[in-house]
Amino acid sequence: MSFDVNTISPPRGGFVGGCYEPMTGAPFELRSPSAPHIVFEERSASQEDIDRCVSLASGAVKSSGWAACGPRDRARILHRWADLVDARLEEIAILEALVGSRPYHEATERDVRVVAMALRQFAAYAETHESAVTATPHHQLSYTRDMPYGVVAAIAPWNFPLILSAWKFAPALAAGNAVVLKPSELTPFSILRVAELGIEAGLPKGLFNILPGAGGTGAALVRHPGIDTVSFTGSTVTGAKVMAEAAAHGLKPVSLELGGKGAQLVFADARDPDHVADLIVRGITYNSGQVCFAGSRLVVQAAIRDRLLSLVEQRMNGLVEGPTWQKVSLPPIINATQLARIEAIVQTATDQGAELLCGGEPIADAQGRSFFQPTILQSSDTDNAAYREEIFGPVLLLDTFESFEEGIAKANHPEFGLAASVYTSNLDTALAAADQLDSGTVWINHWGRAADMTSPFGGVRRSGFGKDMGRAGYQKYLKTKSVWVERAVP
Repeated sequence: MSFDVNTISPPRGGFVGGCYEPMTGAPFELRSPSAPHIVFEERSASQEDIDRCVSLASGAVKSSGWAACGPRDRARILHRWADLVDARLEEIAILEALVGSRPYHEATERDVRVVAMALRQFAAYAETHESAVTATPHHQLSYTRDMPYGVVAAIAPWNFPLILSAWKFAPALAAGNAVVLKPSELTPFSILRVAELGIEAGLPKGLFNILPGAGGTGAALVRHPGIDTVSFTGSTVTGAKVMAEAAAHGLKPVSLELGGKGAQLVFADARDPDHVADLIVRGITYNSGQVCFAGSRLVVQAAIRDRLLSLVEQRMNGLVEGPTWQKVSLPPIINATQLARIEAIVQTATDQGAELLCGGEPIADAQGRSFFQPTILQSSDTDNAAYREEIFGPVLLLDTFESFEEGIAKANHPEFGLAASVYTSNLDTALAAADQLDSGTVWINHWGRAADMTSPFGGVRRSGFGKDMGRAGYQKYLKTKSVWVERAVP
């Protein structure tokens, strides 16, 4: 046991103007998926809370001089903030594991460290960012100025609360903006502590604010006239609503990182089938499948189907479920509602003709926690629910192919395009597949994001648009102004 879940006193309420504040909106319950007997009574941000917070954020941009100061001045504060996050690593990881699905050992090894990495990386982008001078006749001068938008509304989901929040607030602040973050109402605690450390590092009060609440809070934030741009990560259905609200209330620019149905495309010449099987299982069971870029569709060349399937099943059978404070390979599903949704989609898929090869049922738990068996379904039917729906659980859909062209056709999903993997020992095959897969990210002989900030991430079609991470993930928080100077000719 890494910590005693019954002794943790998390930060509560919202974080507005550099201080914790109680919210005045509708009450809601927040329950630990690893310890369902632990319930926190919270309140959403009311419209009055939102109005006050956005006003403070807008005022802070002007009064602090944050946008106007040199990028190295901002970078120094972000570096100090990163150092404080590193120093409080275990404390923040406990808060991440308390009410979320992220295991404590993974939060300490990765999630909290990514927050510090993001602060340092985007500080570096701020220091090295360049604008352009365009070619003109000698008596004219044309150049661009990249300016912060002002106040950024950032809406983050519950599956990776720290990482996906950091992907937003770190670049937005580095670029000179203020941020109002709405975390998921299921997982607000860890990011509250991170925000507090920002003030300790010297971040001017009011530049980074956190408003708790469910979907209504996020919608009200998007509609607010004081919000200048919106960054959202979550489901495709909710992302469409965010886009519509932003368009109807000021034509605010929007960046959306949405759902996926990622393919793991395996050719018969793939090296080391054991390693490939490890990656396939990780791709669908990491965080119990509660990953937007999960490798949820295994598209395997028929010649190696049986061998690879056997290896995948063996590994799935060896996974161990348990609470987030234990070193487990299958953490809880976030709540009973999500567990019921996974079960319903699997049942619908089998009713529609998908063959159940393993798993397919919730795992009984005496403590009332929600777990789902690692599951493999087989179907070639593109109308099947397991193909159409983002299940967000440890459910893998299997299909086979013969030729390269058939493999690409089956790997490309008609609606989603967030991430895909290709496994082959042939470089020409790998590069051709990467070119022809209609996906925002393609991993070759790999699955999952490395501990790296330079590679941009984002999807196409119903998986969204705009990029997080990389230079593109910094640039999207800046608006470009063109300046033309007509000089007098001597």
